[in-house]
Amino acid sequence: MKIVDGDKAECDRCESVLPIGDVSLLEKETNRDYERVLCEDCLGAVGIPQGYTLRRDISHLAG
Repeated sequence: MKIVDGDKAECDRCESVLPIGDVSLLEKETNRDYERVLCEDCLGAVGIPQGYTLRRDISHLAG
């Protein structure tokens, strides 16, 4: 996950930089080290595959 300027994150799929409140974190249930930040558009394209969970509020990661 790439945090930019402390309060923005880069989408791992399209590489857009958005406020951290506008992205979600897709995590693999069997491997918590695997996580991908996705913007709403990319989340709509990818969805939530089986075996993954989605965290919509990752504002606690803002620095």
